[in-house]
Amino acid sequence: MQQADPPKLQAEPLWLELPPLSAQAPRRLLVFLHGAGSSPAAFAPIALAWQLKFPGATAAILEALRTGSLSHGKDWFDNRGVSFDRQPRIAAACTVVAQRLEALQRATGQQGSRTIVVGFSQGATVALELARSHASLASIVVSYAGQLARPVAPRERIAPTIHLLHGELDSLVPAVHAERAWRGLSAAGADVTLDIAADEAHSIGQAMINLGTARVLQTLFRGRQRRRCGAATLH
Repeated sequence: MQQADPPKLQAEPLWLELPPLSAQAPRRLLVFLHGAGSSPAAFAPIALAWQLKFPGATAAILEALRTGSLSHGKDWFDNRGVSFDRQPRIAAACTVVAQRLEALQRATGQQGSRTIVVGFSQGATVALELARSHASLASIVVSYAGQLARPVAPRERIAPTIHLLHGELDSLVPAVHAERAWRGLSAAGADVTLDIAADEAHSIGQAMINLGTARVLQTLFRGRQRRRCGAATLH
């Protein structure tokens, strides 16, 4: 009797993709990096809320890389040890995220100039490192409750616009990390904003979504204004 082939195991999806809500709105790519111990499905309501402000965008929530330290969800990197110990782990996670982002851009036909990366907590730390080490992959990076993986080096240049958002009452990742990141990025000449939201903790509620999307819309509008002025000058 011929032995049947063993069943093929289906690989776990690398991201959860949400199609555009509108065929008429401007095309973009929204990429989300969830927090430690979470999952794309748990982060989907936040991605949908962002998509309502950018209805022409494809939204992709990436799956983190390792089993969560609290035995649920996934983490982006091993958070044990001091900051110096974590730097190579964050760099390794960033390399994988960059590869997935490039695959998403090929699949959707969207370039880095039309890509927005939004991260929360561990995901925000990876997103900030992505802005520094793979600058061409995103034009805007939004960091909710994030922190820099490493100090900003002298004469370092950061191309993407970065929006730092942090809850004033965040006890897991204190807001001082966002303030420190803002000072370092500003000193390097980055296009960076900082918002410390009163009465907000380590979470993304509707107020934080409104604040983040407003910052991105301001950046996009400012970019359109610059292009229009440049076009007028040519005539």
